[in-house]
Amino acid sequence: MKDSTRLLLIGLGALAVVGAGWGIFSRLHREEAPPVLTTATGVEGTAAFPITFFPERHEQFSAQACRACHEDAFQDWLPSDHAHANRPVSVALDAPAFDPPREIAVPGETFGFTLADGKFWMKVQPDDGGDAERYALEGVIAVIPLRQYLARLPGGRWQSTSVAYDPAADEWFDVFKGDERHSGEWGHWAGQGMNWNANCAWCHMTEYQKNFDWQSDSYHTTWLEQGVSCMQCHTGMEEHVAAAGPDYAPPVKTLSARRAMENCASCHSRRDQLTPDTFKPGDIYHQHFALALPDQPGLYHPDGQILDEDYVYASFLMSPMGHAGVTCLDCHNPHSGKTILPIADNSLCMRCHSTGLDGAKIIDTVAHGHHAPGSMGNSCVECHMPQTTYMQRDPRRDHGFLSPDPLMTAELGIPNACQRCHTEESTEWAVEWAEKWYGDKLANKLQRQRARTLAAAYAGEPAAAQSLLQLAADEPNHAWRATYTGLLGYYVPQADVLAYLEKALEDDSSMVRARAVGGLSRLPQAEPVIAPRLKDPSRNVRIAAEQAYAGWGQSVPDAEAAQEWQAYLEFQSDRVMGAFMLADQKIREGDTAQAKQLIRQAVALDSASPEILRQGAVMYSMMGDNAAAEQLLQQALDKAPEVALLHYSLALLYAGQGQLEEAIPLLENAVSLDPHFYRAWYNLALARTKIGQWQKAAYALEKAAPAYANDPGWQQTRAIVERQLANGGR
Repeated sequence: MKDSTRLLLIGLGALAVVGAGWGIFSRLHREEAPPVLTTATGVEGTAAFPITFFPERHEQFSAQACRACHEDAFQDWLPSDHAHANRPVSVALDAPAFDPPREIAVPGETFGFTLADGKFWMKVQPDDGGDAERYALEGVIAVIPLRQYLARLPGGRWQSTSVAYDPAADEWFDVFKGDERHSGEWGHWAGQGMNWNANCAWCHMTEYQKNFDWQSDSYHTTWLEQGVSCMQCHTGMEEHVAAAGPDYAPPVKTLSARRAMENCASCHSRRDQLTPDTFKPGDIYHQHFALALPDQPGLYHPDGQILDEDYVYASFLMSPMGHAGVTCLDCHNPHSGKTILPIADNSLCMRCHSTGLDGAKIIDTVAHGHHAPGSMGNSCVECHMPQTTYMQRDPRRDHGFLSPDPLMTAELGIPNACQRCHTEESTEWAVEWAEKWYGDKLANKLQRQRARTLAAAYAGEPAAAQSLLQLAADEPNHAWRATYTGLLGYYVPQADVLAYLEKALEDDSSMVRARAVGGLSRLPQAEPVIAPRLKDPSRNVRIAAEQAYAGWGQSVPDAEAAQEWQAYLEFQSDRVMGAFMLADQKIREGDTAQAKQLIRQAVALDSASPEILRQGAVMYSMMGDNAAAEQLLQQALDKAPEVALLHYSLALLYAGQGQLEEAIPLLENAVSLDPHFYRAWYNLALARTKIGQWQKAAYALEKAAPAYANDPGWQQTRAIVERQLANGGR
């Protein structure tokens, strides 16, 4: 459809990925309230926030049930973060946070916390003088270094508070300090970005089921047990319990090292979830999740260091240790989560690096680190696993095991471990010492080449394509190879890039194949080479192929793949892009009523975003509902009058209805705000030809020339304009 008559649907892309993040809960509507049960820590659940929805199964498979035969494992697990990942509120444990009453002001609103009649309350007072709202708090996420409380909202929703309690400091604080979040925004505490059902609970609960019903826009969530307990990590438990007896304790079925790590990764990774909570211990990770890598700008620094909340797994896969076959359980006790040896004296690292265990390189820490024994500079983890603090109070170690490289700080702004300790020293000082001690080694490291190449690709530099191709050709690590492949997708349709991506469709890594599909999907003519991937053995690749068809505005041609895509969309329909994509499918099916419902729901999830309002307008225009489209675009312009694309989009809507007098000023606004908006110049030229403004049309055509001079339509229009001017037109 020509853009002069209809808005184009652009920018849906992949759905947001999540990891073991922030949370909220929802209650399943039942005729009978669930019973009051007690957790391993002695905290009672209530009918509002039950320990379980399945009492009989809980009696058989809870952590307390396993304790009878596995006391040692239970005692390791009991004080762990996993055991305390989620629980009901408790007067014994939570009263200090609420009594005496507390109050904290953040941009836009003030929170008050009180304990009254054994119940915990949060009052939210908007700064604009609006009415205060009071919420009961009935659940808690995490134990240290911070706790977030859970407030009930309509539709089975539970929302995580954006102000958290620090038990060590005995104070409430703003998790998003410096990042103002206001009502109506995705990330506001009452918004979908802080919804426990969608974003937190799967990784904080045992046998969790989100159960979102998009038709009623409500959650009917269930779980076996609060917190992460035995059933979340062990397989074969039904058979194990059935075979156990008074005089016989059958061995627990164990997973391979790789499958055990992928079970950890199901939560300790930033990822898109592909299936409706069906992952089980022992399953293959990529059959259920699409892992986020540095091919998505903003998640990692260009060298692979963590930047946003990335949750360990991808960093570890990209590391030399992960590539060599080291897994989580080589370093961590699976029940306590603690390291199996101390890190303070390097015992854990030197277990391998002083003995050559499993082929590890022998290292003399003093000669290697140039710092005295016992000093911070002699600590393996301080140099190779630096900490980044998230949520204001939560320091997390990088698992990429990269080398400190101050030169990359000077060139690209990438942080280095040296200056994390030597905070008083300059970057030039750090570069001098690093070059003195490790100059040749750092210069020859692939890490530095990767950093420069990814930084260039993030900046959209044309030369980065060749560097990416070179890196991809020689890269044995499949996570890095997938990263390069994903970034190369932005350089389609260069011939050598296309050739690489077509070859990458046969890569032995599903992460590489999925990204090759994503890159090629930018070209509808690539359909013949993408179609076979609908039968790929790995779901992450199939979902990428199914999404390609959706992006082309086509139905998935394979029945089994179409069913898989439908399940994915319905599961993701409580997210903006999921709802939009499902609405797009409903439009193709001719069900405009359900499409409009989904558009309304999508917009409501982030109503403060001008771009989301624009996307909603695009979809309304696809159905011919120009009035609804105009309303959303006007709202978007009211919020962001400086955004050229919004003026352009409304201009196209008016132009499609023949309202050129309204369209032309908006197109003029667009090119005034963005003089390099060549498509807007081209459309302005076309609009001016419609009303006989030939000189102004010629001017607009010349402004559009850098992008359209080789376009046949542009050339034809210019010929018409020149002929009119030659005949005396003005």
